[in-house]
Amino acid sequence: IAVSFGRGAIEEASRLKNEERILIRLLRVEEIVPVAVKPAISVRISEMERDEKGTRKIAFAATGQSPAGIEFYSWDFMYDAEKGFKPQVLLDKAGMQTYAFKTGSHTIAVKVVDNDGLENLETVKLQVNGIVKRVK
Repeated sequence: IAVSFGRGAIEEASRLKNEERILIRLLRVEEIVPVAVKPAISVRISEMERDEKGTRKIAFAATGQSPAGIEFYSWDFMYDAEKGFKPQVLLDKAGMQTYAFKTGSHTIAVKVVDNDGLENLETVKLQVNGIVKRVK
């Protein structure tokens, strides 16, 4: 049992099988113990409304994918990497939120948590100046 096998181990197992009729099965750890994979997440945005003061109402739709299934999403609409993730919405089962932003730069973080408790974080940077633009 190993995480991976080098060429020498594979050749020796093959030699033993062919020359001495000894069968050795090389097992990778992931065949015995499932390897945890964090969920994938993507976020779509669309502008819903704007007012005369420059405030924009934005709709967010998060989509998570995991073999274990998605448990919930959390949203931090004032995300600051130095301060960490501090969600305003903690247990969103649908992955859909609407939020109003004033003119300026905004960073939004969305966390997805799967049914195994694994998580992933996606950040969205917005610039609101008369129009809403996603910043890469």
